[in-house]
Amino acid sequence: MFSMTALVRNHLYQFRGQQLRYSHRSNCRVNAPFIFNDSKGRRKELSQNQVQLEVFEVVEFCEN
Repeated sequence: MFSMTALVRNHLYQFRGQQLRYSHRSNCRVNAPFIFNDSKGRRKELSQNQVQLEVFEVVEFCEN
């Protein structure tokens, strides 16, 4: 589970078997969605509930 402050922009996360990059949180509404992008550049909007229950961070390895 995530606290909402734990999401980091451009980090990789997994949602229902799909890897997504966190883009930002929309500020347009009270229950604003969290915006993610997949590897093909498609936008996916997730609710706060979905993020808290189903989103897991993927640790990326960096080359030296």
